[in-house]
Amino acid sequence: MRKLAVGVLITLLVATIADFASAAYAEYRYSTALREASDLEFDPEITISGFPFVDQAAGDTYDQIGITARGADLGDGRRGDLRSKLSDVRRAEGKWVIGQNTELTAAKATASLKIDSVNLGRFLGIVDLTVTTPAPEDKAGGGGPGDGILSTSTGVILTGTVNVSDPRNSGHSSGQRREKVSVAVDLSVREGALHIDARNLYSGPAEHVESDVPPGAESMVLAQFTKTLPVLPLPWSLPAVEAASQGSDVVLEAEPAPLVATARDFWEGPSRSGRTLR
Repeated sequence: MRKLAVGVLITLLVATIADFASAAYAEYRYSTALREASDLEFDPEITISGFPFVDQAAGDTYDQIGITARGADLGDGRRGDLRSKLSDVRRAEGKWVIGQNTELTAAKATASLKIDSVNLGRFLGIVDLTVTTPAPEDKAGGGGPGDGILSTSTGVILTGTVNVSDPRNSGHSSGQRREKVSVAVDLSVREGALHIDARNLYSGPAEHVESDVPPGAESMVLAQFTKTLPVLPLPWSLPAVEAASQGSDVVLEAEPAPLVATARDFWEGPSRSGRTLR
């Protein structure tokens, strides 16, 4: 009886290892297909959900496929992370290994682009930019899980060094200087593009710097934090409809939608489209 039990355990262990190995191979092959088809510099991280994997591979549907492509080129040295999740994915001809030309039909596809503070600063021309998701009014902190806010589109705190001129010394070169300031901004999407609208200088409880902005210079400071970025490509060419901060990043998200596509449709960055994103 003991030998039988040991034999069963060994069989189950071998089957489990083989299942994970098969899943890892399928994930690797799809990652390679996406990188080559979309001209990405780095292999995307692929997660095919569901156990046992071999049961899904034997059919023509995967429950869910998660995709994260880090460091996608947004032009002029700026980068972002692409994310997508495909649900109830039917594979053409039941091919369990997804290649560049394998057509996938997903009942729902999500798409987002995450831009960290460094790369957002490159768009704004502010080299030391930081992003802070604000905490609730009755708590100090930077908007982490303990503060109760993980994401917001209003009152986001941007901090960075910008030009400041004292209107009282407009005729003198000494009136111009560099000052590190914190401002509160609202994030939105206008015709598929991220719009950043600086509302006011910030001096509240969230992480910020105390700055010395002369009277009358506030509008000049806010203008340097206000900008509409170019339309940035999201996975599967889905248009961005929402923008929000998440911790120290800004995320553009598309409306979830059904999808019929191949790996070649995953992402059309500047290198493929020929666009210059300035």
